[in-house]
Amino acid sequence: MNIGIDIGGNHVGMGIVNENGKIIVSDVFNYENRDANATDIFHAINHFIAENRDYSIESIGIGIPGIITGTRINYTCNLPIGNFDMKDYLDTELPIYLSNDARCATIAEYRLTDNHKYSNYALVTIGTGIGSGLIINGKLFSGTSGSAGEIGHTVIDKDGVPCKCGRRGCFEQYASTTALKRMTGLDSVKEIFYLSEKNDVIKRVLETYIENLSEGLANFINAFDIEKISIGGGLSRFGDRFIPELKEKISNKICNKYTSDINIGAATLRNEAGIIGASFLKEYLNV
Repeated sequence: MNIGIDIGGNHVGMGIVNENGKIIVSDVFNYENRDANATDIFHAINHFIAENRDYSIESIGIGIPGIITGTRINYTCNLPIGNFDMKDYLDTELPIYLSNDARCATIAEYRLTDNHKYSNYALVTIGTGIGSGLIINGKLFSGTSGSAGEIGHTVIDKDGVPCKCGRRGCFEQYASTTALKRMTGLDSVKEIFYLSEKNDVIKRVLETYIENLSEGLANFINAFDIEKISIGGGLSRFGDRFIPELKEKISNKICNKYTSDINIGAATLRNEAGIIGASFLKEYLNV
């Protein structure tokens, strides 16, 4: 068994996961609607580790939205954590594995939902921001410095909306759920999809949003010739409401439109994906 930890923009999810990918013990530390700090986050993680010392734990895997090298967090865009080594803050002698949170979710979906079926596969997480994980030729792809998959910070409008990363017009400024809420002036994605069937203004805004999403994903497919994209994050639960239109828009933008089937689906593991994938990091980072 392994511990999987998913550090997100609003909460930390923690779990003990068995070899079949089943979470047998879990806990959540929420900091939505209040300022989070590194001390509180690490206190919650260390408390969970201490409470579960009786289990036969082999390793600890941690997913976090940011750029990672080894166990060092170089940079996070939406969290007060960065530029330090995770090993220095955890009270454990267990091996620690660290990766981008989207990569962790990718491992979980690729392993448990898609059963390693595809050689070139991606999970795109759409929530507060946009991240992705890539499987290239059957192996997790992290890139030279551990920053591969940061499609949320690829630019689709060079003179566009300023982003926290310092650039303008980043994909996540137009296609994250944060962007969708800003565009509609509404606070609930569920409410947005509900009202889109009754309000022409909201419907048109949602159509623009899906167009934005198709631009970034078409770029991604064109760059890596991906066999399947799974949509994760908060948007995934509304997949049946937007994926058919999204596929149609993407089909007109990809280079290989003549022989490629646009294989896009909603991720199925939801909030558990990050924890489960993090728990398997030792297998995918030790290859």
